[in-house]
Amino acid sequence: MAISKNQSANEESVTVVVSRRVKLGREQEFERWASGISQEAHKFNGYLGTKIIHPPNHINSDYVVIIRFDHYKNLKKWEDSLIRAKWIEKAIDFTEGDVQIQKLTGLEYWFTLPKAPLRTPPPRYKMAIVTFLALFPTINLVNFILNPFLEVLHVQGVFRMALTVMVTVTLMTYLIMSLMTRLFASWLYKMRQ
Repeated sequence: MAISKNQSANEESVTVVVSRRVKLGREQEFERWASGISQEAHKFNGYLGTKIIHPPNHINSDYVVIIRFDHYKNLKKWEDSLIRAKWIEKAIDFTEGDVQIQKLTGLEYWFTLPKAPLRTPPPRYKMAIVTFLALFPTINLVNFILNPFLEVLHVQGVFRMALTVMVTVTLMTYLIMSLMTRLFASWLYKMRQ
């Protein structure tokens, strides 16, 4: 688990990554269940959303459910609720194997290795260094590519910055940070496996 009681976890948003193996042929039941439990979580303070990542093929039935809350204390209320316990019990019939759960705060979500066992996130100073190494050239490249188009369109000030940030964050989240995490994996996770 990535959150310790000594951290200021109550002040940061929390992302929970849950991996579940669904019995073959029971995928639609799981998806209805995931929709139902998400609707129940939505009723709790601090709930920010759920994303379901479907298996890449029909051979593998591993689903990943990503749940976000604004603060750890709100997540804890959800986790300790009787409603959640009842929904978790319902999933026993159509899931199998051990459930893998990882809780991440802040940038830790960027530092998860795809198709790797869930592990404790790297130290924050290492995450900061790798983020800087990825972010600095990305911002410069995005500016270099977008500026000529934005000048022609006469986009200025806040709108220019918003567009640059949007493109940069999208690239960082969906492409660059997964590459950087794999590239620096041996250093990021050294002595923490």
